[in-house]
Amino acid sequence: MPSLQSVPSLLPGRPSLRAATSGLMTAVVLALLPAPASAEDQVDAPTPAPVTSTDSTSDTTVRLRVGSRGTRSLRTSADWAAGLLREQGVRVSRRDQVRVVRDDRRVAGDRRRLRGGDTVKVVRVDREVTSRRVRLRAGVEERRTTSLRPGQRRVVRDGRPGVRRVRVIRVTHNERVVRRAVRKDVLREPRPRRVLVGAARRSVPGADHLDWRALARCESGGDPRAVNPAGYYGLYQFDVSTWRSVGGGGMPHRASAGEQTYRAKLLYGQRGRSPWPHCGRHL
Repeated sequence: MPSLQSVPSLLPGRPSLRAATSGLMTAVVLALLPAPASAEDQVDAPTPAPVTSTDSTSDTTVRLRVGSRGTRSLRTSADWAAGLLREQGVRVSRRDQVRVVRDDRRVAGDRRRLRGGDTVKVVRVDREVTSRRVRLRAGVEERRTTSLRPGQRRVVRDGRPGVRRVRVIRVTHNERVVRRAVRKDVLREPRPRRVLVGAARRSVPGADHLDWRALARCESGGDPRAVNPAGYYGLYQFDVSTWRSVGGGGMPHRASAGEQTYRAKLLYGQRGRSPWPHCGRHL
């Protein structure tokens, strides 16, 4: 069968089918192409502004003061004071204080998040403890007695000084003392030296001739330090109120034997044998 190119047009004076199809396709392509711009249309178009990338994290200008050093301004991308100190290589101890000051006031909690114009202060806190021992004077305890000649003295117990520890605690902020405390602890109580001092027997008219030793043996077994749980003390078993009524000081059994006998004589002068209902017969 002959090809399409070799087949002559069936209609005289007209192109072949292939030629018609090719022409049609060329026309369609030309219609789709944009028309060339004229000289009037070739006007300089505005140049678009360059696109710059923006960082989501912006630096903040704050002030930093470490200890007693001066304050300096700097920019930081940190949100909190701890991050700022890490950036600047500032070391903080457990005692140190980190403060955020805004509008001349310290802020706390979530408000410590850094803002422009804030001041971050690092307060250097130091605690110093000094200790020393102080000697406590023992002193002398004198007791009057009629067993010695008047004016004679006898040491019956040596004294021993005490020891007290004194601790001074100083707390400083940036080398300035903000608190000072003194604590005192007695490590050993002083023990006074005990001295007996001879005294003349004090006379009580109407009572000196009585047998006070016999009364003392009956009441306390002759022990000037005797203590009865019922509340009676010493040679003659005074209660505290009776002892005070005849001028006694302190506790009856702490007084010397001569002092107790003298007070017992005074009591006899006031009330007779009645203060000793069971042993008074021995007088």
